[in-house]
Amino acid sequence: MSSMMKSTPVAYFQKKLNPKWGEVNGTQVAMSFDSKEIEQDRKQKLGVTDVSYRQRFGVKGPHANQWLASQNIKTPDSINSWLLDDDVLVLRLGSSEFLVEQQVSGEVCKQLNQASQVSTVGVYKVLRADAAFIISGDQILTMFSELCKLDLSAEALKPNQLIMTQVADISATIVPEIINNRLVIRLWCDGTYGAYMWRVLHQLAQELGGGAVGLANC
Repeated sequence: MSSMMKSTPVAYFQKKLNPKWGEVNGTQVAMSFDSKEIEQDRKQKLGVTDVSYRQRFGVKGPHANQWLASQNIKTPDSINSWLLDDDVLVLRLGSSEFLVEQQVSGEVCKQLNQASQVSTVGVYKVLRADAAFIISGDQILTMFSELCKLDLSAEALKPNQLIMTQVADISATIVPEIINNRLVIRLWCDGTYGAYMWRVLHQLAQELGGGAVGLANC
């Protein structure tokens, strides 16, 4: 692997689990921690996957919505909601701030980050340095009942809603999503708290019969 390869905010704390590493978007990523069978079992109970490697773009301002439209980016109609357009996830964080995230690999966020907004009044780039996780499994609500004051069992029923709250006393954005009739939660927090968030999520997942799941088995 390249010596110039980046690391996610949690990579250092994953090393003791001896993962098999890979490279995505120039970033070192834990592809697996155990066999596929073990990790699939963890996913059924409570799996935690680091997806901080994903490319992101942040923008805000009174004309941010129109500017994104000019870049062929679809945006949610209502505040605190999200939409997934092909491989691009767009979060509307309030009335005039947006987070765009490429789910696998592609050029959308790279092109947005390279676009010049200097001449566009009312459009301001927001630097994103998120730690991001996907949590899945039958014990999700048990986990979040211990980490979050919100009743996600009710919130999760609202389609395409995002929630900004405190998780383990850290400000976080979470997206509850139903995939194949199962609840999955996407979570973002400031990258400086990423290692702490990983340790909390991973430890609680282990206590509830799950654990770390690599990107290859996510």
